[in-house]
Amino acid sequence: MERFTLAQAAEWTGGKAHGAASLSSVSTDSRQIPPETLFLPLKGERFDAHDFIAKAVDNGAAAVVSHRQNETYPVPVLYVENTAQALLDLAGGYRRLCGGKVVGVTGSVGKTTTKELLYAVLRQQFCAQKTEGNLNNEVGLPLTLLQMTRKTEVMVAEMGMNHFGELSRMTAAAQPDIAVITNIGTSHIEFLGSREGICRAKLEILEGLRPDGCAVLCGDEPLLWEKRDALGCRTVTYGIENPACDLTAYLHRDSAFDIVNNGLPAVELPQGGRFSAKLSIPGAHNILNALAAAAVGLLLGETPEHIAAGLSSYEASGMRQNIYEQNGYCIFADCYNASPDAMEAALKVLGGMAEGGRRFAVLGSMLELGGYAEEGHRRAGRAAAENADALYAYGPDAGAMVAGAKERGMAAAYAFDDQAALVAALRRDAEKGDALLFKGSRGMRMERALAWFLGEDVEE
Repeated sequence: MERFTLAQAAEWTGGKAHGAASLSSVSTDSRQIPPETLFLPLKGERFDAHDFIAKAVDNGAAAVVSHRQNETYPVPVLYVENTAQALLDLAGGYRRLCGGKVVGVTGSVGKTTTKELLYAVLRQQFCAQKTEGNLNNEVGLPLTLLQMTRKTEVMVAEMGMNHFGELSRMTAAAQPDIAVITNIGTSHIEFLGSREGICRAKLEILEGLRPDGCAVLCGDEPLLWEKRDALGCRTVTYGIENPACDLTAYLHRDSAFDIVNNGLPAVELPQGGRFSAKLSIPGAHNILNALAAAAVGLLLGETPEHIAAGLSSYEASGMRQNIYEQNGYCIFADCYNASPDAMEAALKVLGGMAEGGRRFAVLGSMLELGGYAEEGHRRAGRAAAENADALYAYGPDAGAMVAGAKERGMAAAYAFDDQAALVAALRRDAEKGDALLFKGSRGMRMERALAWFLGEDVEE
């Protein structure tokens, strides 16, 4: 992190500084206080970190931020109205101090994979950084921006949300040069009311776009396509099914694809030009994510050779889109999160797996669907019937998934309210050579069912 002063922090946040300090770190955790740290306490639903200011000072904090205007501290202090907003404002001011470009990424599904693909592409030619893990909320986003330095040429910042106004506040801090919207699905429809409401919430990312900034939109999504000319900013579209997009893909049978420039302004790939690329992760939805990364790379002046090298270098890890063989089974682990759109995409991948074997869809319930929960789970069940030979559904909405599968004629569809029973049934029915997809919302902990099935140690 670049050095800044408490006076600069006061200017960025609109707060009042009492005392002076030179700072080179910001922490929201009183237990983690590197030298020259500004401690910024946040108030949560269950605790208020202002109660730990004394602990942070004992641990070496050089200065603190506080919205307790009546308290005094033994180190310099920056008084603000609200520390949560101050964190965003601080990050926004620091982002301007560092310079460099910011690429903001949002969308109902695919934003984390797109973020990783963007980083894989951009690091080929630029000094690039990215959001680590899933730090994509109103705390994680500013902490990500605070990791920039003057050497950072491009920061890829993922932005998640589930309520109106969240992206507005985050994009004001990030001030993206390019804003990518991957799609409009049904995630968080419980809070946003409809897909149109989700679209409005995602478009909030454009509010912070720099004056010469560009929106990069998935043109296969009708809600984005129909709004592309009325957004008040320069737009670039990408897609597979919509041939009118600025950047499209021509798919080959060997999982390679050509990226075709139909109208994107790029010095390194003139209109009508194309180049070949390949991904190590399966699914047409991931080629869409790759197109988003390619579009950004081209807009920033990256060469097709660097873009292709970056895309081919990406490998899935952890609980996302991880396909491997173990104990004689072909495992597709995609346990990090789920929505009806993501379920359908993963099930299409499962449909092309297990040559000679059977395909098992092991699906956990999807959360935050509100009134769409019944139909969303039936939709997932119908997709399972079209792409799998058996469905093992777990969680409060397992019955709806099974009902959807049976609507499409799947006989081997079973609902479980206990993971142990699900795993026992799966061990009984699955055989070597079969392919198994494990997917569900984070709260369903489907990675636990997978580990149990494979005979690995499982924490209770």
